[in-house]
Amino acid sequence: MMNMDISVSNLLIDSNNPRLAETINSQNDLIRAIAQNQNKKLARLAADIVENGVNPTELLLVMSADTSSNLYIVLEGNRRIAAIKILEEPEIIHGAVDKTTYEQIKKISKNYHEKPILSLKCVVFDTRDDANHWIELKHTGQNEGAGIVQWGAAETERFRKRSGQKPPHLQILDFLEERKYIDNNTKKATPITSLKRLISTPYIREKLGIEVHSGQVHTKLSSDEFGKGLKKIVEDLATQTIRTGDIYHTEDRIKYINSINPDLLPDLSLKTTESLPIEKTTKSPISKSLPSPRDIPSSQKRKSLVPSRGFHLKINQARINNIYNELKTLDIFQYTNAISVLFRVFLELSVDDYIEKNNLGTDIRSKLKIKLEQVGEHLLNVGKINEQQLKPVRRAAESNSFFGPSVTSMHQYIHNQYFHPAPQDLIANWDSLEPFIQAIWS
Repeated sequence: MMNMDISVSNLLIDSNNPRLAETINSQNDLIRAIAQNQNKKLARLAADIVENGVNPTELLLVMSADTSSNLYIVLEGNRRIAAIKILEEPEIIHGAVDKTTYEQIKKISKNYHEKPILSLKCVVFDTRDDANHWIELKHTGQNEGAGIVQWGAAETERFRKRSGQKPPHLQILDFLEERKYIDNNTKKATPITSLKRLISTPYIREKLGIEVHSGQVHTKLSSDEFGKGLKKIVEDLATQTIRTGDIYHTEDRIKYINSINPDLLPDLSLKTTESLPIEKTTKSPISKSLPSPRDIPSSQKRKSLVPSRGFHLKINQARINNIYNELKTLDIFQYTNAISVLFRVFLELSVDDYIEKNNLGTDIRSKLKIKLEQVGEHLLNVGKINEQQLKPVRRAAESNSFFGPSVTSMHQYIHNQYFHPAPQDLIANWDSLEPFIQAIWS
């Protein structure tokens, strides 16, 4: 066993990689299989490598491919070497990952080529058996202390505090005080544990427009919109309007955020395409070129999910048309739960109808996310929608998306007794998908 620098071009993906269900011999096919297996995780690793380099605390474990060449098989670190080779040639994984991930890696690749990684420090073993102990120890948990003992929440928070990075809930408190949404007395009176518990709830982060990237709070909202809901919950905590016991369980936290007047929460339809650290957000821009409120009815004043004026779909399928008319006439503030379920049904029936009429070959029993993606791509290819109009559809299909709309949220409307839809969220979701729906029925 010895350490040595090895050229990236001489490092081979292991054909016996445990992440893969079958043995694959072609290097390109191995890279594609890893990309398909990891998808967005591999894109995130590639981005981190470009930004920070390859993790110096974890060397690649390799063995010689044969005695007559300078080639080495990577026994441990196949994700890292696959990410680097993909950064060198993104075209290798075209079709193996979803379009969004592929485009993301192509964009990252341009930055990578400004400073490519030519070689990596590796630990060279004589045989695979010699390396197996260390590989198994790394990937099979704590092993009573012999393996990697993961940090808990307390250790993670202490590390970030000592390294100068505050946890998200403290970043938010600083933001509110610096932007004059709260004063220092309110900040001091806020129970930190309760605020952390609220911010750690995915549903609440979605409602407040909060994103967390590498421990740093980001948002796609202006500072005005972002500060609205946060100011409300911090003041509720500081004044003990809401106490720790009121929000101890997840369902209680969801009930609390849904009880807040929608006017005091951010308008998620105002999200931009760029996610910024909160300290870089600005006030809401005012553009003289925008039409006056009299020209376009505000979605906040709308009482139905579907605009009752200025919008019309010609639906030739009787039941779908009946549902559409109900969504256009029912008061969304009075029948919020019924409309949330009807919206989900209307969207899937519309997609199914389009699949059948256009012979897309998609099984209508497939998951909604798959059908959305395929119908969206078809509408794009035939020129009925553009890339910008397709983005909300792709986001809706993401299982863990923090954007509205999302298929996950739509499922929750039906299957989760603690998930409470909000009228303005439903309206924003319709508005985001409206070009897609209109294209289906055009």
